[in-house]
Amino acid sequence: MPAGVQAAFSDFRSIAAELCAIVDTAPSLDRVVMLSRLYGILPRLIHQAIELPRVSCSDGDTRIEIRKARMKTGDWDRLYQLLKERLGDWNLYWQVFDPTKDSEAIHGSLADDIADIYRDLNDGLGFENPDLALQRDAVWSWRFGFYSHWGKHAIDALRTIHFLLEDKLS
Repeated sequence: MPAGVQAAFSDFRSIAAELCAIVDTAPSLDRVVMLSRLYGILPRLIHQAIELPRVSCSDGDTRIEIRKARMKTGDWDRLYQLLKERLGDWNLYWQVFDPTKDSEAIHGSLADDIADIYRDLNDGLGFENPDLALQRDAVWSWRFGFYSHWGKHAIDALRTIHFLLEDKLS
């Protein structure tokens, strides 16, 4: 196991748990407050994800445990709807899917971005006192997800939140 997996797991888990806690309190937060908090944590989360070490994923029971802990589709749907309602007219934004290849603008959804980030980060958070194998697999899952899925959502969300809040925070 590469050196630093435990530290990387602990550092990333702390920031991921902080983001998930913000989302968990979304029903009681004004959208400006919620987005301000996400705006502050997303850069830290992105940085920490870039710093995650490359590790190999196990084929055994720990991957199965992480998959079992994955947020269910119905729970994701409820979270998405809650965020969509909370964001109101701030939910949809325009973007180019891949700015290195695409030129046609498409709609993005801030509620979808936040719900997907939440689901992907939550995978490794639900374990108390995880052993080294679980920590390694969680780091693998977070890192893989960052480069293949939730990282794009985090970057899109950060950029969108920047524009939504620039008048309110400047």
